[in-house]
Amino acid sequence: MGGTQQNVLHFLMLVVSCIFAFLAPAAGQIRLAGSGSTWCSGRVEIYHSGSWGTVCDDDWDLNDANVVCRRLGCGTPVSATASAHFGQGSGEIWLDNVACSGSESSITECGHNGFGKHNCGHGEDAGVVCLGAHTRLSGPGSTRCSGRVEIYHSSAWGTVCDDDWDLNDAKVVCRQLGCGTAVEATSSARFGQGTGQIWLDNVACSGSESSLPECGHNGFGKHNCNHGEDAGVVCSGLIRLSGSTQCSGRVEIYHSSDWGTICDDGWDLNDAEVVCRYLDCGTALRAISAVFGEGSGQIWLDDVACSGNESSLIECGHNGFGKHNCNHGEDAGVICSVSLPKPSISVNEDQFTWGQDISITCSISSEFLDGTFTLKKTSSNFSQTETGSRSATFNIHRVDFSHDGLYQCQYEKHISSNTFSSPLSDSVRISVTVSKPNISISPAGEVTWGQNIGITCSISTQTLGGTFILMKTSDSFNRTQNSNTNSATFNIPEVDFDDEGSYRCQYQESGPSHEFYSPPSDSVRLSVTVRLQRPSISLTSPNAGLVWGPEGAQITGGYSFVITCSINSTFSSGHFILSFSGSNLTESAVNNSASFSFPVAEYEHQGNYSCVYEVTVSTRTFRSAETAPITVIIKLSLMPLVSSVSVVILLLLLLLLLAVWLILRRRQQHKQPAALIQTQMVVQVGNDYTWGDNEGDEDVYVNVDLHQKIKGEAAGVDGDWSDDYEEPVNDDDRDFKETDPGDYYRCPKEACMFVDNHREDDDEEKTSDAEDIFENVSPLSPVY
Repeated sequence: MGGTQQNVLHFLMLVVSCIFAFLAPAAGQIRLAGSGSTWCSGRVEIYHSGSWGTVCDDDWDLNDANVVCRRLGCGTPVSATASAHFGQGSGEIWLDNVACSGSESSITECGHNGFGKHNCGHGEDAGVVCLGAHTRLSGPGSTRCSGRVEIYHSSAWGTVCDDDWDLNDAKVVCRQLGCGTAVEATSSARFGQGTGQIWLDNVACSGSESSLPECGHNGFGKHNCNHGEDAGVVCSGLIRLSGSTQCSGRVEIYHSSDWGTICDDGWDLNDAEVVCRYLDCGTALRAISAVFGEGSGQIWLDDVACSGNESSLIECGHNGFGKHNCNHGEDAGVICSVSLPKPSISVNEDQFTWGQDISITCSISSEFLDGTFTLKKTSSNFSQTETGSRSATFNIHRVDFSHDGLYQCQYEKHISSNTFSSPLSDSVRISVTVSKPNISISPAGEVTWGQNIGITCSISTQTLGGTFILMKTSDSFNRTQNSNTNSATFNIPEVDFDDEGSYRCQYQESGPSHEFYSPPSDSVRLSVTVRLQRPSISLTSPNAGLVWGPEGAQITGGYSFVITCSINSTFSSGHFILSFSGSNLTESAVNNSASFSFPVAEYEHQGNYSCVYEVTVSTRTFRSAETAPITVIIKLSLMPLVSSVSVVILLLLLLLLLAVWLILRRRQQHKQPAALIQTQMVVQVGNDYTWGDNEGDEDVYVNVDLHQKIKGEAAGVDGDWSDDYEEPVNDDDRDFKETDPGDYYRCPKEACMFVDNHREDDDEEKTSDAEDIFENVSPLSPVY
């Protein structure tokens, strides 16, 4: 019993090992990969020890490339590329210093250092460009081995004209593409019209050439055709799988312009291996019968017998085309290790706002019926399924933070009791965030120093319970506020210049696994200023020298006046600037005012006066608006004029009084006739005695005339006595009488004394000569 169990266990282990062997690519398998790679050009990679690896370009040449191109059915090599021409690979570098003669069936048979032994990096990855890379089959309904023939020349793809196009030409194409022998050479754009250049016309191949350019033709670009004459091919080795997936299904081959099935008689895993390898679907997992439904039309092959190394089914043993004893209930099929291609995944946007609807699309390169796409989230159990033949779209409504993460697609196909699953697609990331917040300042615009302000952050999303963050862009200022609504207000009391700057908001929400932050809001700028009212200005004159008129304030010259500037402001440490006639005066403010005193008004003080208040707050200076001007007019003072007139009047009065005094005195003198007579006499004597050259005689002479007049009055002569007097023209006209000297002294003593006294009173300032005269008439002995 124990031996039986051991046998069963060994058998199961053998089965599992076989399954893993079938699932993995065959050792030594070659593929071309990398950026810009095609079926017949790319970075050379080989499969070894369960992983793909590259080949180092040390000693890499055309002989090595020839083995690769022939192995892939891509004809002869065009170039052996080096230095990671098709991009750097990853993982192992399996071979280095490869040395092929060119006749080997695989580069693993060529000389090399040994698997994994190298001194290279992936910047030295080797590649090939095979001649087959310059031929392709395209157009509607085309496959790998059927379609419109196009060749690559002068950096552009172009078609071939169908003039003289035949099976020999098609045979060259099919062999070059590894599609067996030619079944049909099509014409008249059977696979649709191409575009661009028509490179070849009148192609004439023998069938043994390795490529079309080696055949006869008119020359590149020389033709008389249009794209309605594009040539094509259908190669005999064409195989397809129907009823399932790209790498599993009912086997069908193309022959005699028709598709047909294969009978399952003698059908085994070796036959299936040839099909899977031909379709580049890995290795065969199963060779099955009538699982993928019945085909129609011809049954082309029966009793197929492959060794597993053939490149196409038609190279295997069989009864001949169309020779069979089967029906479509015996149609053969295969399941290859690469049964389903990897789907692609796309999302309509990279980033989504909380509450937004999103769409994720999964698609597959081939069309399958009744397949199922599954959308999976890598970090959770999230899974959704959609049925589709080639693609499916997953709609997620009103996303929230739980939807944030990586997503992948997978395609599944159920056939009979078997389920075939594709590899997982590449991942796409769904980033869920909240919308950009709005920000505003109240009051808006420039605010006053010391004012209270509020900065409000709001968000349009309906999520609640988040945190608003207020940031200042110029420093480390940062405030947070939790909110149960969609907004929050940050109050800044008594702002000063340190609060100036640009502010932004951000919204933060806690998700299941990490924190979510909104994009920062637009910025708003907080500008702080000091607003000063317009000062007031007033004018006074303490000694009443001010009169207000229509032209302004009239101040009498010489009077004092005071201009006072005042302001209602909380900034009391400033100063006032008084401007007038191009001059400025400055006074510090005391109790929000300042007085400018002008003790004596002068004409230079005339002009327009205005005040400005200036204050410095935190090293910044602010100035108020200028007051309305006061016009000051300096008028001439009347006091000097009045004083001058008063002086003149006083002088005139003094002169008048002097004149009156003189008149009164003379009149008083007229009241003494005897004395005057005597004086006249004495003066006359003096005139006789002193007449001569003395300059003072004129005054004496005048006095004589005056005394003569007085004498006449004393003698009782009328006031007209002066009319009888004739003044002699000169001394010669006078008739002087000779007298005795003693006659001069015949007068009363009183009269002579009077004359002396009178003389002394009137002529105190006479010269000594005049005094001698009086001495000569001094009283002598009276004569009685």
